[in-house]
Amino acid sequence: MAVKVDKIRHGTVIDHITAGKGVKVIEALDLPESDRIVSLLMNVDSKKLGKKDIVKVEGINFDPKDIATKISPFAPKATINLIKDSKVVNKVKLESL
Repeated sequence: MAVKVDKIRHGTVIDHITAGKGVKVIEALDLPESDRIVSLLMNVDSKKLGKKDIVKVEGINFDPKDIATKISPFAPKATINLIKDSKVVNKVKLESL
């Protein structure tokens, strides 16, 4: 089944999160305490992982190095995409840090 979620204009997309662990990523980044718009997609089909979670955070570009230790226990294969004007301007794989 195809999933349709709007693009974000400015922010961070954390992709390839281990299925079912997206909530833990949100908690590790203290996003429940934030006033940011946060979108969580769970159990999305993935060619690479079978199933995955995705977290989108509007309005903040996280430094991948700063959040790597916080999220790597739940998302060791995650990709952090920094978004500006609805386009990916930087893509970092946690495995490469």
